[in-house]
Amino acid sequence: MVSRLVKLLFLHWTADEHAGGGAERVVWAQMRGLRDAGHECSILGLQSGGDLERAERNGIEVWKAGIRNVYLPDYEVRRSLPTRLLWHVVDSHNVFMQHSLAKVVSRVAPDVVSVHSFAGWSGVAWRTLASIGVPAVQVLHGHEAICPRATMFRHGRNCSRQCFDCRVLRLPHRLGSRTLDGVVGVSQYILRRHENLGYFRDVPVRRVIHNVLQRNGFSRRQPIRAATEKPLRVGFIGRLDPCKGLEPLISAFESLDMAEAELVVAGRGPADYERKLRSLSRAPSVRFLGRVSAPDFYSSVDVVVVPSLCNDVLPSVVYEALVSGRPVIGSTLGGIPEMIEHRYNGLLFNPEVPGDLQASLRAFLVDEALQKSLAHGASMSGRNYSDVGSWIQSYVQVYEAALAASSKAAIR
Repeated sequence: MVSRLVKLLFLHWTADEHAGGGAERVVWAQMRGLRDAGHECSILGLQSGGDLERAERNGIEVWKAGIRNVYLPDYEVRRSLPTRLLWHVVDSHNVFMQHSLAKVVSRVAPDVVSVHSFAGWSGVAWRTLASIGVPAVQVLHGHEAICPRATMFRHGRNCSRQCFDCRVLRLPHRLGSRTLDGVVGVSQYILRRHENLGYFRDVPVRRVIHNVLQRNGFSRRQPIRAATEKPLRVGFIGRLDPCKGLEPLISAFESLDMAEAELVVAGRGPADYERKLRSLSRAPSVRFLGRVSAPDFYSSVDVVVVPSLCNDVLPSVVYEALVSGRPVIGSTLGGIPEMIEHRYNGLLFNPEVPGDLQASLRAFLVDEALQKSLAHGASMSGRNYSDVGSWIQSYVQVYEAALAASSKAAIR
């Protein structure tokens, strides 16, 4: 049977590839891959005001709709508590955005709508698409459908279940999720987390598809340096945030008291938190680099540590390191263990077990044979995370399956 899949509409909080972080890069990488495979792609995002606008970028149709809420989502700006509360109340059931969505669907006439971050559109968008009769697939990049803060992390701890305000503000989302034709989790963790809370019940198409990396300067670097080349460099790269586990990492590294190793930290965060981190260690073996080029960072370190205290869904740092041939010492939380095979391409540690991170760091730093073995495993694993063609084909299969499921439901 020849596929009818030709045209896709992506729904996201922004149409700007550079406005957010990893999810935005993934969305655009997928659209470019689908375009190159012969499919037509459009994207609908939000802007701070104005009417519906259309443009084109590299063969991809770009639509922007003015948001009908108190502000445009911006993950770099911290709003006041009353303002955030009002925004979330409106966003829990934002009927004001549905006219723009319906209008663009009518103009584009997609075979399938691929929904990504629906912040600003609200979960009502799922019901809108169902009422129009266009097949829709939700791609889960994070926790936003089950948690207004999108983290399931509060007061320094991971939430084991939805708190009261999450249940109230996300009730429309749980019910609306059942109208979809497909759901993709970028990790097994995030798909199961939603399913365990009653989301996507009876949705016919369910898949897990890990993200991949379009190289853009990344390459498999030289293997781990010989033991005579000192110091060995332990690296962290990412947002400097308490949930990322930097404080325990600095403490664990310094407790080793190894003169032949150094810790380099790349990334930025709130100024007060950066000052706090710097005050934790004045040792010359701990260096803060600020923002640096990711490919340059990976080529300069021997191992990457991802010490997350929160349930990171599928942190890109892990697969970027693997594609760069760098082993990873990673937390056992979230989707991290799905990418790290213990003692093959990295080491796993439980952040809730005292001393486990220190033990993993020491095991790597003192064992040259382990360093070489893990570097080899990382390079082999990195191949899976740079195969864009297979990644695109996996999504095509999901969209085709959702289209077929929707057609069967319509016949019934």
